[in-house]
Order: sequence, then structure tokens, then C-alpha cells
Amino acid sequence: MGAAGARGNAGGGGYTNWSGGSTTHQGRHWANGVNGGSFSGHNSYSGNPDGSAQANFSNAGHTAAGGNFSSDGAYSRNANGNWSGNSQSSGSGPHGSYQTSTSTANGVTTHTATATNANGQTYEHSGTYTQGQGYSRSGSGPNGSYNTAVNQTNGTTTRNTQVSHASGASYNGNTSYTPGQGITHNANCTNASGAAVSCN
Repeated sequence: MGAAGARGNAGGGGYTNWSGGSTTHQGRHWANGVNGGSFSGHNSYSGNPDGSAQANFSNAGHTAAGGNFSSDGAYSRNANGNWSGNSQSSGSGPHGSYQTSTSTANGVTTHTATATNANGQTYEHSGTYTQGQGYSRSGSGPNGSYNTAVNQTNGTTTRNTQVSHASGASYNGNTSYTPGQGITHNANCTNASGAAVSCN
């Protein structure tokens, strides 16, 4: 199918096939704007009678303002329901650029991202999630950095967070929750000179 008008044109198509307990899908799409922007991509999926499956995708394009972007990935699931794979994306334009990456294997998902603005300032982020255990995240930029982690052990969920400002001020906090017992929280803060101050 497709369409065209005063602002551009677009189209796409695909098919899905079911046979003998298996499913197969293929799809494509595209769009073009009258100002020079465009977008195109494709995706596919297949599922098997034993519960395993595979999927992948790819997209790319550029804007009328001179920006470019792309993304692609491939994932699979085995007969036991465990997923694995990875995906990436990137983009650039007058306001800066970015890159991201995500991967999954053996119940662990890891994500990273980096962005740079037009002034050359860089922001970074990373995170890891472990199924049934918790996650951790960290990031940094011109204004400071942070680290946080959430863990689940013996029914208790604990979160630890550290934040540092570029001025030198900091925050360190710990929060725990146990069903039937409640929440406990402790925190310590310092000012730009390193002196202890109230966290309120």
C-alpha cells in the first residue's frame, strides 16, 4: 500500500504466513518528504512449533535539516523461552549526535548510551538488568555523575544511590523494603566544600 500528497509520499507492505505450526513475517516501509527527508526500513519474524523464534529489524533515514539516523537489531528465543540478541541505534544532526547499544543474553540485559550536544558536551549512561536479581545504572555529564543499584535478596529490595555534582556536592542514600516490615532509609549529603549538610 502507499500514499502521496503535498508533503511527500510513503508506502509499505508485508506478508505473514502460518503453516504447520510455524509463523513467518516479512515487512518493509518507506517515506519521502518534499523537503528532502526520508525514512526506510524492514523487519522480519519467524516462530517455530517448539516455541523458539527469531526477529530482526533495520531502519535508516535523514531529515531535511541534515540529520541522519539508523537502527538495527536481531533477537532470538530458544524453546525454553530464553531471549538473546542485540540492537544498536545512532543519529547525528545540527544539535549533536548519539549512539546506543542494547544486548541480552543468559538473563542479563545491558544498555549503553552516549550523546554529545552541539557544544561538544558529552553525556554517558549505562545500565545492567539481571532477571530476578535487580539492576544497576550509572551516568555522567557536564553537571556531575550518578550511580544507582537495586537488588533483591531473600524478599528484601535494596536501593543504593550516589550522586556527585560538578560543584563538589554529593548525595549517598540507601533504601530497603521488606514486605510486612516496612521501609528504612538512610542518607548522607555534603556541600561543595565537602562539609556534611542536611539532605532535606
